[in-house]
Amino acid sequence: MKICILSHSMETNKKIKYAVQMKGITKTFCEGKVIANKNVNINVKHNEIHVICGENGAGKSTLMSILFGLYQPDKGEIYINDKKVNLKNPAQANELGLGMVHQHFKLINCFTILDNVILGNEKKIAKNGLLNRKKAKEEIEKICKEYDFKLDLTCKISFLSVSQQQKVEILKLLYANAKILIFDEPTAILSDHEILIFIKMLQQLKRTGKTIIFITHKIDEIKKIADSITILRSGESIKTLTTKKIKKDELIELLVGKNIVKQNVISFSKKKSQPILCVKNLCSNKVDNNKIKIINNISFKIYPGEIVGIAGVEGNGQSELALILTGILKASGGSILYHNENNEVFDLTILNPNKISKLGISHVPEDRHKYGCILDETVEINLILNQIDDKKFSNNFFLKWKQIRLNAINLCSKFNILGANNGKAKMWSLSGGNQQKVVIARELTKKHLLTIMVQPTRGLDIKTINNIHNFIQQEAKNNKAVLLISYELDEILKISNRVIVMNKGKIVCDKPSTKINRNIIGKYLIS
Repeated sequence: MKICILSHSMETNKKIKYAVQMKGITKTFCEGKVIANKNVNINVKHNEIHVICGENGAGKSTLMSILFGLYQPDKGEIYINDKKVNLKNPAQANELGLGMVHQHFKLINCFTILDNVILGNEKKIAKNGLLNRKKAKEEIEKICKEYDFKLDLTCKISFLSVSQQQKVEILKLLYANAKILIFDEPTAILSDHEILIFIKMLQQLKRTGKTIIFITHKIDEIKKIADSITILRSGESIKTLTTKKIKKDELIELLVGKNIVKQNVISFSKKKSQPILCVKNLCSNKVDNNKIKIINNISFKIYPGEIVGIAGVEGNGQSELALILTGILKASGGSILYHNENNEVFDLTILNPNKISKLGISHVPEDRHKYGCILDETVEINLILNQIDDKKFSNNFFLKWKQIRLNAINLCSKFNILGANNGKAKMWSLSGGNQQKVVIARELTKKHLLTIMVQPTRGLDIKTINNIHNFIQQEAKNNKAVLLISYELDEILKISNRVIVMNKGKIVCDKPSTKINRNIIGKYLIS
């Protein structure tokens, strides 16, 4: 049943004190063993940007999934525009004017962008049982132009980068003309420039009378755009405050319990060591929308004890480089020579991902669901996916469950993986941040000399990011090499001792971190 409040004018909406109220929300999983939300209360005023923040596993995404009708609470009440509602599914949430961009995308890979945006909104263009696709295309292109979304609507989702898929999710929401917009970590995989565009878009949406609920861990974003903040800790709402009344350091302390100690970049010297990885004249036949090669004659080396950060605006070949280095994508030319601890040399361009992993190369992928884990398996199995035939965990095709479970208990404790139930929980039941911790824990503790990490801290809270950075720097101290691909320039500059900048499929800069800064990187990005 549709609610008449959808057709209320702006004048009527101004009289509504709260767009969203959630009172005493409690939600548990695994027959009550895992408490995701406990007596949570939030009040979101009409036409404001309200941020929900807290550490990974604090219950933020679960709470928003309840608001969007994906989950039903065990206890509690929900009010939309001051009217009590009982949301059984997302369709009812849509009818009430709610739209949600999820942390893990809800797109159909074999469909085009156009089909994904239309899906669920067919009534807008349906007439006499037929869909007016031309009308839909014109309207969607108008939205793309308005918000500077450079997307080819005929392209299939399977060919898009993570960042482009994120834009499609936002496009779906805008096309559906949602009134209350829920964003779950929408800027986690965007570049600095894209984040600025996104923030401007949020501000524009607010000016048109929309209400925005925004999950983020980024303190600078909170200070820039939030009107109010609700902080969750261990599934409970501990405080709601206005952004203007709190300082950045105070907010950090509320989130993590103590101030974070800043890391210093580890000094690095090649000495006379042999490089672990030598990439020479690497090419890919894959091209971008402008027919420019994604990987175009790239050459570089990585030495033991070195953290090499690759910076660049998303879509300039970084993602494809990681996939080629790990054997998922094949190169069209060039070589990738890997030197193991016995000084044996292997050309990775002719090896498959499994053999590359066995050689001692770890991989934290950009898309953890596609390449990093099995969602329907347990955490304990995901923690040994690429080591399942190791004698430590199996013998003659039989798994050594005692060792597997001890390994899970140890890593869940060391990496603070919340909700894992000592490794027995299914991977899908964990929050996105804790799923990421599982992948990182597995890759950093398996036998390896080189780790290739793409967006390793995407969607992680401040405390966890700091811990991951410490783990990465420990790799360098242990004379291992790290290739860090990140769209966060601050992250690159914070822990890398060498920075490579990619633009249009080429390396345009390769300098020690002591001789580079944001301004220098920016000049190379726009050249």
